[in-house]
Amino acid sequence: MIKEVFKPASIEEAVKLKSESIYYLSGGTQINWAPAQADRKIKGKPAIEKVILVQDLLSREIKKQGSDLFIGAGITLQELIDSSQTPGVLKKAAGYIASRNIRNMATLGGNIAANRPDSYILPCLIALKAEVIIADEGKMRVETYIREEKNNLITQIILPRVDGVCVIDVALKSSGAYPSVTTAVRVSDKDVVVAIGCVSDHVIRLKEVEPGIMDGSLRGESLALAVADRINPKSDLAGSAAYKKYISGSMIAHLVALSQKGAARL
Repeated sequence: MIKEVFKPASIEEAVKLKSESIYYLSGGTQINWAPAQADRKIKGKPAIEKVILVQDLLSREIKKQGSDLFIGAGITLQELIDSSQTPGVLKKAAGYIASRNIRNMATLGGNIAANRPDSYILPCLIALKAEVIIADEGKMRVETYIREEKNNLITQIILPRVDGVCVIDVALKSSGAYPSVTTAVRVSDKDVVVAIGCVSDHVIRLKEVEPGIMDGSLRGESLALAVADRINPKSDLAGSAAYKKYISGSMIAHLVALSQKGAARL
């Protein structure tokens, strides 16, 4: 339960107020979400009781600078979907959140910072080689931010121009259920990125299989088996560990084939 709220007048003040026991709050769909608080208790983490309101401090603007797309961290997921500048694959990832009410509140920066292992958006951002600008540390890859479990204030998200076609997919029992697996793949002549959620404590990149995809030694069934061999999911209500291994391999093999067929430039 939130017991104390700080409302800074600037991003600089917000950064100064931050401590290990105080969290940033924008849309509130993660911090105020009861299951998230319950999950913290299960993992032995203290309840979130103090927050810093940053909603009015963060830009919601999308603008092109050179070949890069800069997105304000305060943009809501619905605004992201509605913008003509948002890449189609990122619109699709945000659209997997079925509730429009949530999409009208949840922010892109907040979704990254929440670092949920079942995120729909993080695999897509990793595949797109997205970066974040952090108020007190500068620029870093989204992949690095979540791997190092940062909780610094994100002010902007940068989507660089990348080669190849990014494709995503999720395994869902219903639109209201938690996903069993979330995936994103991008294959080009220059590089391969494979990202997957729901199989670890956070969304991960499967760098071990990427060279095999690049040189053609891993494809189809051999790729599916390689993916299954390199993940260690836990059984839960969304599916057994064996099911998650199987569906992860199958989905990624399928997405790689789809991406390889594409010729468009993002």
